[in-house]
Amino acid sequence: MFCLLAAFALLCLAMERHHEEALGQAPSPRRQRALRGLAVLALLASAWALPARADWGLAWAAWFAQLSPAALFATLLATWWPRYLPAGATGSALVAVLLGVLAF
Repeated sequence: MFCLLAAFALLCLAMERHHEEALGQAPSPRRQRALRGLAVLALLASAWALPARADWGLAWAAWFAQLSPAALFATLLATWWPRYLPAGATGSALVAVLLGVLAF
């Protein structure tokens, strides 16, 4: 869930409008590509945890069920509290890494 939230927050920050509202300036094309690439990596990292479940059907269903709340929360941050969007992306990524380390 936290990887998905980080991915959607990074995708929001890759958009000029949200980046400008959150950070006060438009992103450079290089930064946009980097943010999109990090978002893809976060999505892949969230799917990486799927093989830990025994039943693939339930694992994919749970992954898709977590997509909607993560996207909703990132959208709420980008819409009403854009200054907290970078902190939300960073915090959720750190929590995801911490939970991943603790799982091993």
